Amino acid sequence: MKKILFSSFALVTLIFASDYEFSFDELETIETKSYEYNGYIKSEYKYQSINKESPSYPTKNKSSQETYLGELFLNYKYFKDKYTFHIDVAANYENIDHNKDNKTTLQQGFINYKYNNNHQFYLGKKTPKWGKGYYFNPTAFIDRKKDPNDPEASREGFTQINYQYNKVLNSDLKNITFNMVYLQTSKDTNEYLYGDDSNILALKTYILYKDIDIDLIYLYSDKSENKAGIDFSTNIETNFEIHGEYGRYDNGYYSYLLGFKYLTLNDLTILSEYYFQNQTQQQSSQFWDEKYFINSLTQKEPFDILYTNIYFKNILNINDNSFQNKLGFTYSGIKNFDLDISFTKNCGKRSTEFNSKLIDSTAWINVKYSF
Repeated sequence: MKKILFSSFALVTLIFASDYEFSFDELETIETKSYEYNGYIKSEYKYQSINKESPSYPTKNKSSQETYLGELFLNYKYFKDKYTFHIDVAANYENIDHNKDNKTTLQQGFINYKYNNNHQFYLGKKTPKWGKGYYFNPTAFIDRKKDPNDPEASREGFTQINYQYNKVLNSDLKNITFNMVYLQTSKDTNEYLYGDDSNILALKTYILYKDIDIDLIYLYSDKSENKAGIDFSTNIETNFEIHGEYGRYDNGYYSYLLGFKYLTLNDLTILSEYYFQNQTQQQSSQFWDEKYFINSLTQKEPFDILYTNIYFKNILNINDNSFQNKLGFTYSGIKNFDLDISFTKNCGKRSTEFNSKLIDSTAWINVKYSF
C-alpha cells in the first residue's frame, strides 16, 4: 500500500504539472572554467578526562588521554558538455591515546549526466543528505548517521544509480523533484547498509508548495524492512524557521523530530530539536534512549569583537535527566583560517547515559585552513 501511494503520487505530479519556461541564452555567453576545486586542512587536539564511573573505565585505568587528529579534504569537479565528474577525498590521521591510524577515503565519486533541465542521472558513490534536521535525520534512509557532536562533518556516501526528475512551475506549487535511487549491497559494496546481497530502491518526491519544503520518502529492500517517511521545513518569518521529520520501519520502529531555528535582532541564533524513537537501541550506540532535547545558542560578534562567535550546546536525555554541555568560541579574522576552541562536560547520576560514557570532559582545539 505504501509503495502504491508513493509511486502513484510521484507519477501523478509528473503527468499533470506544467513547465515554467525561461531562457538560458544570456547565461550561455558567459565563459566558465572546465573545472573547480576546494578543500581544507584541519588539525585537532583534544585533552580528555576519563570517567571512573564508566563501565568501560577498566579498559583505560587512567585519569586522562590525549588525541591528535588531522584531515585533508579535497573536492574536485570537472565539467564536460552535459557531464560533471565529482570527487570528494578525505585523508585522515588520528592518534588516540598513542594508538595511531591513517586512512584515505573516497567520500564521493560519481558522474552526473544532465540530459536537459528536467532529467539527470548520477552514477557512483554519492551522499544524498536527505532530511531536514540539523542533528538527527529519521528519513535519511540511504545516508550514514550524523554525529550530533559534529553534524557538519563530511560523510562517506554509498555507491548507487540515481535518476532525478525536476519540474519548475508557475503556481503555488513551485517545484517538484523526483528521485529514484537503486543500491546493491554485498560484502564489498555498501556493506554498511542492511547486510549482504540485498537490493534497495529508494524513492523521494520533493515538493515546494508556496514557502513549504516537503519530502515524501519510501525505501524498499528485498532482504530487510521497508521504510517510509515525510519531512518538512518552512519559514514562519525570515528569521524563524521550523522543521520536522518522521520515519517508520515495517518492523514497528519509528522516530521523529521537531525543531526550529530563530535569529534575534542581536544576532543570537537559537536552534532547538526534540528527538523521539519508540525503541531503545544498544547502549553502545551514541544515542540509545527514547527521548532527547538539543538546544544550541550562538552569539555572533559578542561585545562587538569582530570575526568571533561564542556558542553553547546542551544535549539532554529526557528519560534519565543526564546531559552534555558544550561551551565554545570561534575566530575567523584571518583569511581562510578558522579557530574553534571548546570545552565539553558530561553530567548525570550513576548509571545514566552521559554518566556512563568513558569520556568525562573534553578540552578541544580545532584549526582549519580552507582553500
